[in-house]
Amino acid sequence: MTMRLRMVPAVLLAAALAGGCTKAVTFPAEPVSAGAPGLPAGAVAYDTSGGGGADFALLAGPGGRADRIAYLRDGNAPPEIVNLDYLPLGHCRHLIVILDGFGYDVVKGFRDSGGLRLFHAPSRVIAPYPTLTDPCIEDLLNYMPCPAFEAEYYDRVKGRHVGGDLAYLAGRNMPYNRLLNYRANTLLDAVMYLLPWDIYRHEIGSLKKTFDRRLTQQVLAYVVSSAGMGTKYGADGQRRCLRLLDRLILQIVQETHGLTKVTLLADHGHSYTPARRIPLEDYLKSRGWRLTETLRGPRDVDYIRFGLETYASFATNSPGELAADLVGCEGVELASCVGGDGNSVRVLAPGGASAVIARSGSGYCYRSEGDPLKLEGILAKLHPDANGFYGADELLAATYMHEYPAPLQRLWRAHFGLVDHPPDVIISLRNGWFSGSAGLAAMARIASTHGGLNRTNSTTFIMSTAGPLPPVLRSRDVPAAMTALTGAPWPGRRPEE
Repeated sequence: MTMRLRMVPAVLLAAALAGGCTKAVTFPAEPVSAGAPGLPAGAVAYDTSGGGGADFALLAGPGGRADRIAYLRDGNAPPEIVNLDYLPLGHCRHLIVILDGFGYDVVKGFRDSGGLRLFHAPSRVIAPYPTLTDPCIEDLLNYMPCPAFEAEYYDRVKGRHVGGDLAYLAGRNMPYNRLLNYRANTLLDAVMYLLPWDIYRHEIGSLKKTFDRRLTQQVLAYVVSSAGMGTKYGADGQRRCLRLLDRLILQIVQETHGLTKVTLLADHGHSYTPARRIPLEDYLKSRGWRLTETLRGPRDVDYIRFGLETYASFATNSPGELAADLVGCEGVELASCVGGDGNSVRVLAPGGASAVIARSGSGYCYRSEGDPLKLEGILAKLHPDANGFYGADELLAATYMHEYPAPLQRLWRAHFGLVDHPPDVIISLRNGWFSGSAGLAAMARIASTHGGLNRTNSTTFIMSTAGPLPPVLRSRDVPAAMTALTGAPWPGRRPEE
């Protein structure tokens, strides 16, 4: 969820609603430095009662993951040990937490340093492009397409620019909201960029209350305020979020005697680079384009500026010409539009490099002049079919660490099938640049943001205490992988559907 501070009335109202949000949320699951006698080496002891002594511990298995918990008794009584991996999944509750905007490397580093010890190793997840919350979560939950990339877009049927702040507050671009057991009021989404840590603590506390009500065996939560922490403080802010979340998870596992499995994941990655605003308005005007919200002539363009992101989208009646002009602007690394045949995607890069992406039933084809996606060396080692098409799974395996992970499928979907109202032109910006309104940008401190095609923006994570997952997934692969792991339906349909 990217930064939006234009909702001034909403901010004031939400600030009033959040008056009680500034009180720190604390859980007693804090490590006890002295440990506890009788525990094996590598055990970590906690005071979960607040009494000052160790009463709970994590016990690590051969790989370092905490696969057992121990309840420490008074006196010389031996501890009660629960082997978490022996508990049947069908008897456990399942807490699923979707965080907003976490890169794989940050989460892996946090776990490697000793955090989130209950979890199996994180898997890389390659998000759809553009790397924006709404389409990313729809993919993760296997639900219906969003109307557009964001709550503001150009509607070709209506012939005008539609949506905006009120549409955002009403959740009109967020069908997934109806699947969630916990999500903060959208009024708080604006406040979180002003008071991100206060809102995050409020959300963690509210999430715990939701879980404690025990209304459902599976609890699906989306924590949006981690977006504010990442935007304002970058990776340091995200690690702070993970520390508090880790304490919450330990408390829940302790209170439920291990009968809770937890899955953590995020919608997309982040740039982790301080950024400045790209001056596209002046650039477009200098190239003879007319900025408007209703397209009439061939040089009209509707430039969508809803958030502050490392991508931008445009509506125009001349997509090829606009894309060619946009790659000449400093900060733009790629532009794409539908090809002249209406059934392909054209990709352009600065300096004249271009390519056409075609799709067939067997996969994707890449015909380039200048190799804008820097794929030719990788493709030379793969084995296309007789018509030059490469399978999507083979491409993912070969490119997940590439500068642009799985770019052929992701660029194709951005223009065909990801949302109901795809734009005519999409640009991906270099880290260090963002697009958005000038007034909004003047109020913002951008330590990190997201939206673009590159690896840091695109690569997020999933990890679970229920078991290991495949090391690399696309967002849309997560539902099948989680169903295979747990044997239970993954969120994606309401019970009545």
